[in-house]
Amino acid sequence: MTRIDPDALATHLEVALACAPVGTLAGLQDADSQRRRRATYTLAQHLADRLGCFEITGGGDSTLQASLFQEVPRAVR
Repeated sequence: MTRIDPDALATHLEVALACAPVGTLAGLQDADSQRRRRATYTLAQHLADRLGCFEITGGGDSTLQASLFQEVPRAVR
């Protein structure tokens, strides 16, 4: 798996959040936990839909980590 370029990801997330429905963003601060959960789900869906339109990959730099998750040393497993 190619590591996602952090700058490209940040740019796409920034645009996606800027285009998110205002009610969803306001719902994240709602006092009602049910509404906060619904807003979180809606925002996650919005981000997934928005980012699904893009192919975000690193520039082929071999110094980048091969995965978003670091390899766990065998002694820890």
